[in-house]
Amino acid sequence: MTFTLVTSGNRGIGLAIVKVLSARLSAPSIVIGCRDIISGKKAIQELRTEGVTVHLDHVELDIENDDSIREAVATVSQRYGKLEFLVNNAARVTQPEPDRLEDVRRAANEVFNNGITSNEVITRAFLPLLRKSPSPRVIMVLSARGSIGMTAAREVIASPAPALLRPDLANEDDKLPPAAVVSYCLSKAALNMLMVHLQREQDRRAGKDTAMVEFWAVSPGHCPTTFYRYRGSRDPEDGAEVVARLLEAEKGEFEAGTFWRWEDGEMKRVKW
Repeated sequence: MTFTLVTSGNRGIGLAIVKVLSARLSAPSIVIGCRDIISGKKAIQELRTEGVTVHLDHVELDIENDDSIREAVATVSQRYGKLEFLVNNAARVTQPEPDRLEDVRRAANEVFNNGITSNEVITRAFLPLLRKSPSPRVIMVLSARGSIGMTAAREVIASPAPALLRPDLANEDDKLPPAAVVSYCLSKAALNMLMVHLQREQDRRAGKDTAMVEFWAVSPGHCPTTFYRYRGSRDPEDGAEVVARLLEAEKGEFEAGTFWRWEDGEMKRVKW
């Protein structure tokens, strides 16, 4: 079986990733990482009602809590003994009051701890299990907002988007990608850099006894999920397609340590 863990796989784009992978991977066994067991059970029930029949499991996992991470690793190790694929999907966004310096610092630290530090910790925690598989892969779920090139070229909206966190302020622009919450954009750009460094670490391990882990970053696009208060123009399952393409690809088909999106029926590399 192909053992996959999707963090925050109980809702939004994470749930869509679980659903798409369940139909695409060979003999999949997918573990949903979630903050509490009840939400994991509900997610599995929802997937069952939608016709998903493959093996599904859940594990309590708070990526900001080291004890929770250790327990999740122990649980996955005990139940499955290895891990083929890790999809780091969990994320948060906190909108500060820009004129309150303490609020800016607090919000940024919360987002950076979740989006950068916690993703490095959880990835390193699961590396021993990943290396027990012949072709292990890790996906970092980013956003176009993590692309410095797209931001500089004004290919993403750069003005504030209160409607992201204040639905009463929604407007006609909600069909477009959500505008910048600066700390969120910074965390995604940094997560992209983390992915590259983790890949370089693996490259230096070439020739050793353990399997080489391949890393990629992906941008699912602006999907109408809970994260975006159900505003967005892209079907979440279409957004999840980029993850499926990378995990089902033949080795060497996509250069590891790169950033991708699925658009207009094809894989496209995202500029840094």
